[in-house]
Amino acid sequence: MELAQSLRQVYNAVDPTLPLPSGDPRYVDCTSVRGNEDVVSRMFDAITWSEADTHQLFTGHRGCGKSTELLRLQARLEEAGYRVIYFAADEDLDLNDIVYSDLLLTIAKRIERGLAEQGIALDPDLLDNVLHWFREVVYTEEQWKTVQGEMVAEARVGVGLPESLPLIARLLSRVTGQIKTGRQVKEHIRRKLDPQISQSIDNVNLLLDEAYAKIARQGDRGLVVLIDNLDRITLTELESGGTSHEALYIDHGEQLRALNCHIVYTVPISMIYSPKATVLTGIFPDNCVLPMIKVHDRDGRDCDEGLERMREILTRRIDLRKVLTDEAVDHLCRASGGHPRHLMILVRYACTYAPRNVWPRPIDLGVTERAESRLVAEYSRMIPEEHFPLLARVYLNKTVENDPEHELMLYNLSVLEYYNGAPPWHDVHPVVRGLPKFQQALEHERAKCFGDE
Repeated sequence: MELAQSLRQVYNAVDPTLPLPSGDPRYVDCTSVRGNEDVVSRMFDAITWSEADTHQLFTGHRGCGKSTELLRLQARLEEAGYRVIYFAADEDLDLNDIVYSDLLLTIAKRIERGLAEQGIALDPDLLDNVLHWFREVVYTEEQWKTVQGEMVAEARVGVGLPESLPLIARLLSRVTGQIKTGRQVKEHIRRKLDPQISQSIDNVNLLLDEAYAKIARQGDRGLVVLIDNLDRITLTELESGGTSHEALYIDHGEQLRALNCHIVYTVPISMIYSPKATVLTGIFPDNCVLPMIKVHDRDGRDCDEGLERMREILTRRIDLRKVLTDEAVDHLCRASGGHPRHLMILVRYACTYAPRNVWPRPIDLGVTERAESRLVAEYSRMIPEEHFPLLARVYLNKTVENDPEHELMLYNLSVLEYYNGAPPWHDVHPVVRGLPKFQQALEHERAKCFGDE
């Protein structure tokens, strides 16, 4: 593929929101600087070796490359003879407000649609039975007549799914759309379904069992569902106690494990360090972490191999000789903390700050320092005042505690996880270290360590 050379080309070449499809030439294997652990092989082996359905958790900081690795897993499983349904949860769900029943409906919808798109139509009588149960639980007879009429009208004007598709498919598509955008509809459906969770799971499993039977007749090995972006669920304190993360993965963890297929759920990395982490890993013993790319060691010294991998990520997209000086590239790689998405964001910021009157002269260190300052300013508005002493201790000790404050720091990316042999270690994001409040807190903590107070 042609490498980006103009500012506009570079800006689009480093789009931080787009994962790489399997086999993309821009992919860089960073296993050796992520703790020498191939997460795709681990998840693949768990699925292909197990005689029972597996329910795995996959985590890592947001933007560290999980979506790209899941797409690689999808391709590898399909090559091995599995049917795979991959979807990003935020396409169907409001991640600011999600409960288990929302996710269950989305999984049911994605299974029916995903298999249909792969040429596997589920038994019409079974779909009708599931539809009948759902409408009896959620709607009154009068409400159902209204909903059915609206779906017919929508299909005729090209809104929603066409009439030729099963009614359950059209209903699930409509309901999941309403759950994402409509507060009153969302609360109504939840009130109806929550007391019927066990029966809801049974109905989804009926669909899965039928799918397995049809898949087996075609010679395929099984069905795998990969659910991406669940790690983006907003971390909130609930009135009932606990957090939104705990409500989904712990309070309903056993229900997540009750579906009759292989599933990989993405999960916020902060959950692995929450006060209930041992409960979580007890429910989901199979879990993989994708750590940051190690651009420095525990003592702050450059990790040449990690910096080279970060540079290679850019080299496969950009003609660096024409766009950035070597000094500017090194600065961006260090400032990112080994976070691939932040590297892309920093390059974009540098493009916007590049002086037009001297372009096409390569972007220099001064411009990249300005780009870093923009990210520093964004972090300064996000970090609570009470976190700075804790961040200073993380920087000095390279560890985090299992408590809500450190959980939030991991979730907000002010603390990053690295791995080069057990146990993992943690460090403060480089841009956070540039904040005056962090420097003041660090000076204070160092004084305490040396007994000056």
